[in-house]
Amino acid sequence: MGASQSAGTEHEFQDLADRTGFSLEQIGNISKRFRQLSNNQETLSREDLASIPALDNNPIRAQIINAFFDKRNLHQNETGTVQEIGFEEFLMVMTHFRPAAMGLTEEERENLRREKLRFLFNMHDTDSDGTINLEEYRRVRNRLCRHGSLGALH
Repeated sequence: MGASQSAGTEHEFQDLADRTGFSLEQIGNISKRFRQLSNNQETLSREDLASIPALDNNPIRAQIINAFFDKRNLHQNETGTVQEIGFEEFLMVMTHFRPAAMGLTEEERENLRREKLRFLFNMHDTDSDGTINLEEYRRVRNRLCRHGSLGALH
């Protein structure tokens, strides 16, 4: 995987803005955060993302981190993982966490909803077999229950 956009010019950022829906200012802020996390390197590793303190108490921390390295989420039409990601790949995964823009058509809104659902599905389909089996479900449920996120089901 490459480090296609770590520094980025305004022209490169405009291309990313057109493809992601993030504003130029948001891309600039995300680029700064990427550089902080990567220690000004061209790529990020799992360990770099694991250093984010806000993820420490998240019951699905591992799934969130792994989602950034899952080829299915990087629009590569393959399964498996990569060891490192560049800024563009990081930004593309971040789009799944972005709220829907105002003024979308019903079709665009439905496509966005499906894309976000596919992303969430991929987070929990840990063996990449296209199904969430009982063991994968139990693993997530148990983590959430231990964390108190599913108190009523505990």
